[in-house]
Amino acid sequence: MARMDKAKKLTVRKNRMGYVFTAPLIIGMTVIFIPTILYSLIYSFSDVAINFNNVSTTFTGFANYLYAFGVDIYYRQILLEAVRGMLLDTLIILLFSFFIANVLNQKFIGRGVARTIFFLPVILSTGIVSAAETGNMVTNLYASSSNTASAVAGAFGSGGLSSFFDLENLIASINISPKLVDTILYAVDNTYKIVNSSGVQILIFVSALQSINPSVFEAAKVEGATKWEEFWKITFPLLTPMILVNIVYTVVDSFTNPAYKVLDYIESQAFEGNRLGYASALSWVYFLIVLVVLGVVWRLIARRVQYLE
Repeated sequence: MARMDKAKKLTVRKNRMGYVFTAPLIIGMTVIFIPTILYSLIYSFSDVAINFNNVSTTFTGFANYLYAFGVDIYYRQILLEAVRGMLLDTLIILLFSFFIANVLNQKFIGRGVARTIFFLPVILSTGIVSAAETGNMVTNLYASSSNTASAVAGAFGSGGLSSFFDLENLIASINISPKLVDTILYAVDNTYKIVNSSGVQILIFVSALQSINPSVFEAAKVEGATKWEEFWKITFPLLTPMILVNIVYTVVDSFTNPAYKVLDYIESQAFEGNRLGYASALSWVYFLIVLVVLGVVWRLIARRVQYLE
């Protein structure tokens, strides 16, 4: 009996510490995040005017949403481009991170250094490094030195690596599908962005690969399984839970990518156009599309996830 009471006290103590560590998040959600979301929802159905000492709202129903889908052609265009870009980026990032994770999971000299290099972009993509990247400092440095350097700078600028090495004509000569050619060229032109966006996914895949019990592979070798069979019968099925996690993470991360111009357009409507109500409606439309995409992805993939019991 005394042992049970001691176990209960220990559980209560652990729960109390859990509440202490999660208290900032709970307070922030309750005091800041949830009220902001509710105000944004109210504003999306209203015409909002910012006065000297208050904010006045006039209820307009679904007028903002109808204007977004019926009149604002530019918003519909960038919204469609964002969805297409998200699907393509998610596919390329997952394939790249999955491949690199399998390489980094092998035993070779300098494996720790290689893992650090592939995770560094996640750390360096914030603060002053991100600002330097936005300012194209390296590109400008190359472009200002010589004609040869200008060509190299163009490879890392808007022209892309594909135009620098003339990959379009090279790949087209193989007589493969034009859509596949466009996908390959897009991946090559956005190499830096893909590497920069794959750090977390690579880390998750490497952790999942290391969590697989080596005895499973030893049993497969005893049964005469090849490396190819081990990958498709053991490794890939056991990684499906982390594949689902990475897909969800990549979808959310891709939708917040400023390259799609949706967030910039919403911000310009709110502060430059002084249309807070309309900007709130655009935000909610974008948010609902994210939920729909995540729901479809979850529906299609969750049923194929396999767990080792």
